[in-house]
Amino acid sequence: MTITQASVIQEYKTRTHNTDESPGYFTTDELQKLANLWSLIIDYLAANKDKRITVNSELLERVKNTWPDLRQDETIDMQDNEQVTRRAWKFTKGESTVRKLGLLNRKPVDHERQLLERHVCETTQEYVDRVSGHHVPLLPTSYFPSFKYPDNATRNWRDVFWAIASAKQHPDIWVHRYLRANGWDTNKAFVCIQSVIEWRAAQALDQINWEGDICLGFDEQRLGILQLVGHDKLGFPLTYFRVRRIMPRANQSFVFKRYLIHQFETIQHITRSHSRITMLCDFTGFSMDNTPFNIVHFLVTLGTKHYAESTSVLILLVDSWLFANFWSLIRPFLDASLSARIVFAKTMNDVLVFIDESQVPEELGGLNKIDMMKVPEVNDNCKLFDEKRRQMAEIEWREKVEKFEEATRIWCTRFNGDKSDTYSDVRDNAAHELDRAECHLGQFTRARTQYARLNMVDSNGQLRPFPKK
Repeated sequence: MTITQASVIQEYKTRTHNTDESPGYFTTDELQKLANLWSLIIDYLAANKDKRITVNSELLERVKNTWPDLRQDETIDMQDNEQVTRRAWKFTKGESTVRKLGLLNRKPVDHERQLLERHVCETTQEYVDRVSGHHVPLLPTSYFPSFKYPDNATRNWRDVFWAIASAKQHPDIWVHRYLRANGWDTNKAFVCIQSVIEWRAAQALDQINWEGDICLGFDEQRLGILQLVGHDKLGFPLTYFRVRRIMPRANQSFVFKRYLIHQFETIQHITRSHSRITMLCDFTGFSMDNTPFNIVHFLVTLGTKHYAESTSVLILLVDSWLFANFWSLIRPFLDASLSARIVFAKTMNDVLVFIDESQVPEELGGLNKIDMMKVPEVNDNCKLFDEKRRQMAEIEWREKVEKFEEATRIWCTRFNGDKSDTYSDVRDNAAHELDRAECHLGQFTRARTQYARLNMVDSNGQLRPFPKK
């Protein structure tokens, strides 16, 4: 089925999710193509069991080498954590400054303006150390990828593949995205997956997940530039992207690129049972100062390639004619599938087609009061220090990977188009065991996130159901 903007809008108006081409609803032909893709993957894994990829992550090196050189600019009382983490906009009723959006009049309080004007790249670790007056060990002193492949200069292709494929409840959820993104062309999907795995390995995304927000810029987090805030009308998790809060120093792109990757990775892991998310991008107050082209281009690359087919709808909230020129530069880089899922909103009614008022952020005139962040504490990542339990969890994960891989190999060779045959059942059971093993291992290989500190995820790091508001 061809996805169009009209069909996407109709889904939300009727609150009826189109399950075509989705896991659990594949046609026999789609299942056959999925089996063909898995055959290519399994054969490649067997032939390249020990393939190593050199880590060449400019993000890690530049963050490590550059951040300490960017000194603190004390233009705001950084000790007052309540001041800098409260909601950045206060509200007054009256004539709106963005009338056509139909929003409440937004007046920036001093601390947001000061944060945006600062040119400081202080990490969370550096902030906690400074306000504590001594070093607080929020992470172990060094990282290694795994007990089987401890060399931090390279990554094992097979490990990187299974780490991301098992990040969803069923590996089919991740793998099938690349079939959809490539028009169900098996060979193109396989080439795309190879490219994504090599990118993930070279960028050492496992280490970015392990370090979590401890090594991110603290101001980016306090400003809540990109946050998971609720759900849309179809039940997909809703993220809110405050474009106006991108700081001018984001022109030093390594800072914000790492922030974006970490947010994408975090949301992907805590929404493992969901195939898609919805993103509300607030472009009100748009200017080229807070929307550098290279950053937006990088974001498009993430959405169309590295995290392909993960968006239900992308809502662009716009109030500036300047955005039209900017959009003309971005549009050529979008693929047809993502383009069909992009809608523009000029009024609150446009937003309410996709999101209930109870889920619309308060600063946009909705009823959703968003918690911004909590500062990590000394025992936040205690499980990252427990190497013995991590090793045991890794052994279990590898056993479940081998079990699912073997079940998938048999399923591929004996696939007959029957969705409920014995081989499919065995494979699905193996996927369930792999899901549990990955959740357990993740407790020792991924730092706790803001969502855990805000009690938005459960003990396995999975998103809790959002309460009705």
